[in-house]
Amino acid sequence: MKNVITFFMCSLCIITGIAQTDLTGDATVVPQRTPELEALYQQAKALDENGTAAEINANRLAIKNVWQDIDPNVAALYKPIVTNRFPETVENLPINGIFVPNKILERDGEGIIPEWGNDQLLRNDFIDAVDMDTDRVSDNIYIGVYENIIEFGGTFDSIFVYRSQDGGLSFDEWKKVGVTAPMRKMQLITYDNEYLVAYLVTESKNLQAWRWNTTSGVFDAQVIATDVVDFGVDTNYPGVGTQRSFATYEKSDHAIYSARSTAGNYGFDWADETAIGIVGEQVEFAYGYLGGCYTTFIGFISRSIRANVNSDYNDPASWGSNETLTDGGLIESLNPTIRAARKGLASDEVLIIASSRADGSSDPFDGQAYRRESGAAYAPLAYITTSSGYNIMHIDSWMQKINGSEIMETSYVRDLIDNSDDDVNRSHRYDGSAFGPYEGVGDSGRDVFDGFPSAVAETPDNNPCMAFAGTSAGGTFGFGLYFDAQNATAGIADNSFEDFKFYPNPAGEILNLSAKSNIDNVSIYSILGQKVLENSPNQNDATLNVASLYQGVYVLKLAINGQSATYKFIKQ
Repeated sequence: MKNVITFFMCSLCIITGIAQTDLTGDATVVPQRTPELEALYQQAKALDENGTAAEINANRLAIKNVWQDIDPNVAALYKPIVTNRFPETVENLPINGIFVPNKILERDGEGIIPEWGNDQLLRNDFIDAVDMDTDRVSDNIYIGVYENIIEFGGTFDSIFVYRSQDGGLSFDEWKKVGVTAPMRKMQLITYDNEYLVAYLVTESKNLQAWRWNTTSGVFDAQVIATDVVDFGVDTNYPGVGTQRSFATYEKSDHAIYSARSTAGNYGFDWADETAIGIVGEQVEFAYGYLGGCYTTFIGFISRSIRANVNSDYNDPASWGSNETLTDGGLIESLNPTIRAARKGLASDEVLIIASSRADGSSDPFDGQAYRRESGAAYAPLAYITTSSGYNIMHIDSWMQKINGSEIMETSYVRDLIDNSDDDVNRSHRYDGSAFGPYEGVGDSGRDVFDGFPSAVAETPDNNPCMAFAGTSAGGTFGFGLYFDAQNATAGIADNSFEDFKFYPNPAGEILNLSAKSNIDNVSIYSILGQKVLENSPNQNDATLNVASLYQGVYVLKLAINGQSATYKFIKQ
């Protein structure tokens, strides 16, 4: 027994030593909070739910002032980020100059696009990354992609934003803008049907916010941090007037930093940048609820999966201790993603999922999850195990912005290592306790690109949807942007009547019906099968008042001349 204990203690010391190799001296030592500070931090949580932007910003300054009396070094963390840089937009080209790549690359040919059924082809060209978000107010779906053109001899890289206003049935190319430096990463954040913000980092190491007003289309941009090579970003959701974005990011010396945008400034004017005292890479970030902020990354030296939690909206004095999830000397991990349930810290539920295999082996990468519950340490949770010849790669995750929600959407790419057949992508939902069965997404014959994630989100009926790239002819690049959803959300009839029409779809207060024959009866059911409205028009044209229905997807059932047909529509 003594030998067992000795072995355990030695192993623990080794793991601790490996973990400490990632630590730096950059983090500020934060003294214990006083009762006055605790009261202000609790006030911050109340203001986030019910306060104004001015009250939230005043609370932040009050916290800074109390820290000034306790420890000026901590108070000094509360400051705006000043970059003196201009966003790399085409308009700023005279200031920033033209980016000249060291080497001009060459694409390997267009992708082969087979016949397909359910996947929607949105763009028939090269794709170098994709991200997606669903707006919680309008239910509009936004897909952002970029194409690297500068390094292939062009003048600008291009960002394309596609928008669906009908639950994913159709998309339009909503925005296209040029970027004057090569793109390296982009993540989308929606601001309650007011703004869409694309956070991006370029080869120039500028972390930027590019923002569009979703009604007027007016565009603006900011550089929010410099010397950045990677980042992860998420947002809270108290309402657009006080909504903020939060991020952790890796700088060129591999130190991990955190910062946050200013309340009332719609994802702009970042402040309170602080180092969290560790070096890492492949960084990602998630927001939970009531201030809970979570980050994960791979330790730059240890190669271990690391994690940390901030209890108060990325407050610079509220980071905890860095936690080690895996021993990088035993397990090789790649590209962790992180997502948090919409619960407070005391009852939190956080998932980190990464590609994983024994370190130094040539085994395939499986998908491995780790779960934090109610503030406890992360523990392993089964995700997906593959078979010989395949890798589980590029895992993505998404979380709806509804208090108390535990359902998390995830996706992964199953990479056939020898490329003898198509790579595929799959949806894998977490239901609050475990992962259900995975589901295939891309159509048969679609060679899904294995170089970056298939972006996952949800349609208005709370079903998973995915935006992803096909593969170029040579297999090296993403080619073709596709969208698919678990279920069609609107306008698809199980049976149909000739010349029957209903509009608008999505509907607001009124749904109009028009048939070639007399409509005997019409019923509306929720997606769960509950009848919520019934009418007997007994005429060809009818108007239904659907103002009292909650937002979501409904089934419209009609009876005409003894026959019935069903259709789906969206209530906005």
